[in-house]
Amino acid sequence: MRKTFIIIFISLAYALNVQAVPKIAVFPFEPLMDSTYNWWGDQVMVLNYQKALHGFLVADLRQDVRFEVVALAGASGVLSSSLAEAKAAGADFAVIGTYAELPSSIRADAQLIDVGLGDVPRGYQASATAGRWEDLSEVSRSLADQLLLMAAGSATPRRESVSRLVLEGERDALGFAASSNARLVVEVNSPSPKVRISSGAAFKRCSVLDRSLADGSAASQICFVADVPPGEQSVSIAQRGFYGHEESLSLSPGKVYRLVVELQPMSFQTVPGRR
Repeated sequence: MRKTFIIIFISLAYALNVQAVPKIAVFPFEPLMDSTYNWWGDQVMVLNYQKALHGFLVADLRQDVRFEVVALAGASGVLSSSLAEAKAAGADFAVIGTYAELPSSIRADAQLIDVGLGDVPRGYQASATAGRWEDLSEVSRSLADQLLLMAAGSATPRRESVSRLVLEGERDALGFAASSNARLVVEVNSPSPKVRISSGAAFKRCSVLDRSLADGSAASQICFVADVPPGEQSVSIAQRGFYGHEESLSLSPGKVYRLVVELQPMSFQTVPGRR
């Protein structure tokens, strides 16, 4: 029979109560003005409380055991660089922000980045003010309370995808050119996923033949294919608005495999200024 479908690997979604603890990365806030201000025509130095605010906020966030909190030293002025550092730290969320030193008050504004989404979801901003710098701890506590509420309300900050790997048969028996490479077909339930593999092989859209092999494949699944070296391979799939997927595969030479992945959608898929 031309088609052989042998399921050799199944990864199941885990219950939410055994998920890894979501991680929040906290960056130092950036000043909106110099640490001096005019007072009766003179330049009067005021305390630079960037380091203190950073320390207070990290400590306040760490009081919530639902999250792992890490302090990062990078600047938080640019979203793209903060996002890259947060990803490298394995964070689910990142906190960036600014503070202003004014003659009569201080103000801090924070934003909560969802790392999987790659942006700040609509409404994920927090603000707090105080009349004097001695009340900085109150500003931090107010910001922490607001940020924790947002992170907890984002519903399952880290959700597991569901996948199955199917061995479809030999390359030549299925109509593909003979090769020692394995042929890997990846089907994903999202509109424009980015599929990467540790070997560096480039994925392209599936041919009619690639799609025709699937047993009960949904028409809505996006299909990609690549010829990859046999052996241990690591596949990662990312899609804006969905939680990502990573998986280790063991591929035999000259075989055709199909990896079917169902990513879990996020509870929000809009960001400020977009509809």
